[in-house]
Amino acid sequence: MEKGFTLIELLVVVLIIGILAAVALPKYELAVEKSRAAEPLAVLKNLREAQELYYMANGTYATDLAELDITVPESKYFNYAWSGISVAAYSKKKPYLLAYRSVENMAKGGASIVCGTNTQSGSSDFEYARKICASLGAKVTSASTGQSTRWPIVQ
Repeated sequence: MEKGFTLIELLVVVLIIGILAAVALPKYELAVEKSRAAEPLAVLKNLREAQELYYMANGTYATDLAELDITVPESKYFNYAWSGISVAAYSKKKPYLLAYRSVENMAKGGASIVCGTNTQSGSSDFEYARKICASLGAKVTSASTGQSTRWPIVQ
C-alpha cells in the first residue's frame, strides 16, 4: 500500500483554507484601517487638548488654528483640511473621515471629535464607514442626514 494523500483529501484541505481566508480577510482589513486611523485620531485629540489649554490660559477658545501650538502633519493615508479651528482628516483610499469640530458646534451640544462619511445611507461605502467608525468608538446609528453623516466618538 502506497503512502500519500488522495486528490479528494487535498481538495478538502484547499476548500477549508479558502473558507478560513474568506472569513479572516475582512477582519484583517478592518484592523489595518483602524490602525491607520489612529494617526489622525491622535492629531485630533491633540488639537482638542491644545484648545482646552488655550482656554485655560486665555479664558476663551481659539478661533484659528494658527493661535494654537499645534501643526497638522503630512500623512500617507489621510488628507487634512481645515477652516478656522475645524479640522477634517479624509481617508485617501476609504470612504470615511475623522473631524474635530469647531467651538460653535461644541457649544450647540456636538461632540468635539466625530467620525463620518459623505456617502448616502444604504451604499456599501456608507456601511464600510459605519464599521470603521464603530471600531473607533463612535456612537454609530443607522440614521443619515442626506449626503453626510457624522457620529460622535466617545472619549
